[in-house]
Amino acid sequence: MTQIAYTLLALNLCFILTAQVVESQHVPKTCQCPQVQKRVRGPFSDLRITPKGPSCLQNEIIVTPKKTNKPVCLSPEGPQGKSLMKCWNRTQKAGINHKICLRPRQRKGKQVKSKKITS
Repeated sequence: MTQIAYTLLALNLCFILTAQVVESQHVPKTCQCPQVQKRVRGPFSDLRITPKGPSCLQNEIIVTPKKTNKPVCLSPEGPQGKSLMKCWNRTQKAGINHKICLRPRQRKGKQVKSKKITS
């Protein structure tokens, strides 16, 4: 009789521990960007990119314009989002700071005027 009681107690204990482990592993999350914009006017002070994963099925690009200083979600499918994503991926592979992606790009055909130093 006592052997059956110990077996049932052990099974109950295993069941309780398994249920607690399963409950502690499940943390529901949602995407940070419910609405996205195709284009955001710069310059930007900050860039955050969250790769897609189990909690959100798409990449998320969050930029902070210097004027408003409020984070804005940018569409990863738009041309601006693709450009930032490409730059961010390059910086991650090279191991350099992703802040260089925030610098304005020089347009083709425009030369930078250098200031002449007169003594």
